[in-house]
Amino acid sequence: MNTEEPMIRISNVSKRFGDFQAINEVSLDVPTGSFTTLLGPSGCGKTTLMRLIAGFYEPDAGHIYIEGKNVNGLPAFKRNTPLVFQEYALFPHMTVYENISYGLKLQKISRQEAKGKVESMLSMFGLQGLQDRLPRALSGGQQQRVAFARALILGQKVLLMDEPLSNLDAKMRVEVRNELRELQQRLGITAIFVTHDQDEALSISDKIAVFHKGQIGQVGDPWDIYFKPNSKFIADFVGTANFIEGEVAAIEGKDLVVKCGLTVLRVHHSGHPVRLGDRVTLVIRPECISIIEAPIAGENVWSGFIQRSSFLGRMIRYWVDSAPLQWIVDDSSPSVRGYLQGVIHLALDKHKIHVLPPEK
Repeated sequence: MNTEEPMIRISNVSKRFGDFQAINEVSLDVPTGSFTTLLGPSGCGKTTLMRLIAGFYEPDAGHIYIEGKNVNGLPAFKRNTPLVFQEYALFPHMTVYENISYGLKLQKISRQEAKGKVESMLSMFGLQGLQDRLPRALSGGQQQRVAFARALILGQKVLLMDEPLSNLDAKMRVEVRNELRELQQRLGITAIFVTHDQDEALSISDKIAVFHKGQIGQVGDPWDIYFKPNSKFIADFVGTANFIEGEVAAIEGKDLVVKCGLTVLRVHHSGHPVRLGDRVTLVIRPECISIIEAPIAGENVWSGFIQRSSFLGRMIRYWVDSAPLQWIVDDSSPSVRGYLQGVIHLALDKHKIHVLPPEK
């Protein structure tokens, strides 16, 4: 992945629909050859930005650059940025072969050359033997693969995707997204993917831009977005988190001693400046808390009472009361311990606690 020159640059772009400010001064660089995800809840502006890049909308302010060229005012069909929708948008009266080759026909590619390109796409997307079927005779996953093949057959360098997997069942979504990521890496194309699914974004992205109320709240790789969120909204939206409020009681080198009610936590912190007496919000992911067999002496060790639990297959999630604090704790080895009840003993590595920066 080339991170030096962005394939797409969004510079201070704004878009309004009537009284509604859909996008407000958004800037984003999309590296060449990357898989970049626009993540956020419904109505946050991510699809609007995607349509602005594709040329379906024009920005009210700001500029969009593709390969260094300002494309403001350039119609969608001249941008070479195919957009795949969640509805697939296949022609129902055309076969798989005809759907995939449609763009080649418009480009007046010779029949022999088109045949070779379509066969290559059929093989690439696992659609061999289905070329004569109509869309209604395909599964949802197969229809989506046809949509991807049609979008890429002209050899475009950019692929835009607006929640393309949302109509698939859970297992098929995982299968198709893994295929999509492998294909993107193999072809070296630049992909921009819109979703509200946090797991999906974390699993396939090189870079994630989290949207909130028409602006980008944070841009980073999946690790930083998950473990080093820069706001409570992002920490809460991307995954599950324990939010613990406290006061900095001592600073010892790079360690903070934070008093959280009756509980005192030692936190390793090397981020934004923190002063003695500051009120801070700690973010602790449920899987970062360890369940131990018996209470031990030391820091960041405490006990609580299990109020309820939820079996999720790969783990058991516990809600633990340790007055005055409430904790969410994930046990990733349920087959070893089985269900736990009553009093539970917990420990927390100081390096697995994140201190949120002050809210702006």
